[in-house]
Amino acid sequence: MKCIFYCASLFLLASGSVFAQKSRMNVFLQQNELMFNVSYNNRPVIENSSLGIIMDNCPYGKNIKSFSEAESSDESIRSYLANGIHNSFYVDIREFDDGIAFRYRIPANGPKCVYGESTSFVFPSNTTAWYASGPFQYGWHQIYQERKTDSIEGELLAPPATFLTQEGIYAAITEANLFNFHGAVMYCTAPNKIQIGYADNKGHIETGIETGLPPAKYWHEAVRNNPWIAYPDKNEIKTPWRVLMLADDLNGLVNNKIISQVCDKPDNALFSDSNEWIKPGRAVFTWLTEGGVERLSVANHKKYIDGCAELGIESVVVDDGWENWAQTEKEANGRDKWAMLKELVEYADSKNVNIWVWRPSSPRYGNRDIGLVDPEERASFMAKCAEIGVKGLKIDFFHTENLFTVRLMEEILKDAAKEKLMVIFHGVNKPAGESFKYPNLLAKEAVRGLECVGGESSWAPGPAWPFHNTVLPFTRWLAGPADYTPLNFRAFCPEAVTFTHQLASIYMFTSPMLILAADMEDMLKCPGRRFIEEVPVVWDENYVLPESKIGNLAAIARRKGDIWYLSVLNGEQEKSVSLNLNFLPEGKYKMVIAYDKGRKEILMDTKTIKSKKSLNIKLLSGGGYLARFERI
Repeated sequence: MKCIFYCASLFLLASGSVFAQKSRMNVFLQQNELMFNVSYNNRPVIENSSLGIIMDNCPYGKNIKSFSEAESSDESIRSYLANGIHNSFYVDIREFDDGIAFRYRIPANGPKCVYGESTSFVFPSNTTAWYASGPFQYGWHQIYQERKTDSIEGELLAPPATFLTQEGIYAAITEANLFNFHGAVMYCTAPNKIQIGYADNKGHIETGIETGLPPAKYWHEAVRNNPWIAYPDKNEIKTPWRVLMLADDLNGLVNNKIISQVCDKPDNALFSDSNEWIKPGRAVFTWLTEGGVERLSVANHKKYIDGCAELGIESVVVDDGWENWAQTEKEANGRDKWAMLKELVEYADSKNVNIWVWRPSSPRYGNRDIGLVDPEERASFMAKCAEIGVKGLKIDFFHTENLFTVRLMEEILKDAAKEKLMVIFHGVNKPAGESFKYPNLLAKEAVRGLECVGGESSWAPGPAWPFHNTVLPFTRWLAGPADYTPLNFRAFCPEAVTFTHQLASIYMFTSPMLILAADMEDMLKCPGRRFIEEVPVVWDENYVLPESKIGNLAAIARRKGDIWYLSVLNGEQEKSVSLNLNFLPEGKYKMVIAYDKGRKEILMDTKTIKSKKSLNIKLLSGGGYLARFERI
């Protein structure tokens, strides 16, 4: 009997039974309002907070007459039916060891107007928050801050935002499975109260242009909770999952898997089990390199193809400018852009290098390109790219996450999949798990990366780069990979960070499509060239060292096969640190090390070290450190 009970218990734990869950979401009525709270390991982390959404000027979640558990077709979801005086709706809940997720389902035979959400997360007093005060590119860049939730009332917080309670619980809030719905942001509407809401760019509202880059005067102007229309699918309107990640430490937070567990699976009509045409890899592009307009020429791209072949880098991204080759190329000889792009693709193919191409998603202010909004233009463009051998698309200039743009992104991914084209999105909102449904989406920019260097006092405001870079792994990267375009040793290397910081960043800001921004000459002669040649883009294991501290020090070890790499980025304060190497299995290891000699020189060294030992290193302000461990 004991054996039967023990085995049954193991089965319940493995199948996601409530007995296994460290995180609990308690839903209840308080004065006829639907409320919830959350505990983690029996410790409170979210105090009594409101649930609900405001549609057709009716507050779903208030004036509730009855509230009861409802049947669910998915055993992993606990559903509740809330019956109000004028409406009824469902709340779906999923609990995990490392957090909770919930969403709303609203029965609807037609469209409804959304005015906002009541959904809020009330943190205990004196909780620390790290957040960006802008949700996506150009609309508002990520100006990361570290504040107490008691004192950020009135501010916008971009998902994912990260929190640390006085009891030592880390939490992060974001959304997942964003389809057929407006993307969400957060507002601190009262001390310690973080409320879900919506943001739009004033330029899109005033000009009537639903998506794309607005006039420059509107880049940083937000409109909060502008009413918008939601449309049902199969007689119900379904919100994205509101996700609360929870962990005892930064390692647990970085390794959180909730988003992958609540997102839709790939469409079998578009994707197979193998998807052999989807090949993550590294790439270069010439956009941030020196050379004036010549950096965008066919000849310069051939030079970068040659360099990629020597370094073993898989792809070259041909960025904005190729569409004007018929006018800008000295050797055009009457050929159009497609003929010259085909020549480049064939040249790259002979070197075993792939070509990706850039295109705006939408008409952008001051430019004639109609983008990919029109279905016929979109299908024609993608078919032509596939025909000449292009492997992937960099689609730019979304700059909002309204319903129109969210739908447009999905249509782009569908049409690209039909032509077996990989995609990255640039100038775009945060990831919300789209790549789990559309695995041809390798990354979304949604970050203040190296492209923003030089714009700190104007179009791309933000904090000091050492602080920014040591916040990102524990905030923005929790939602998914970004297109930071790391690695630069010239004009786009911030003065506040060192060259080794730059080199280590390609292991910190990892992405299935890792686009390197450095000039080819610099990569070929870099003392740390081997780290460029062998940087993986898909990892087997990630471990955040306990010495990491948000905004102060980011130290993450990653494993690919039997090789471990340790990437360290320092914040603004020079320091000496002792790093515990307990992530290494028992044994002796050969270390290959890159470290700073001054701010603009990388030194390399090798040594042997045993596992379970400490590694003592000195770090400059904005400095870096990078090590490779191979077992002897």
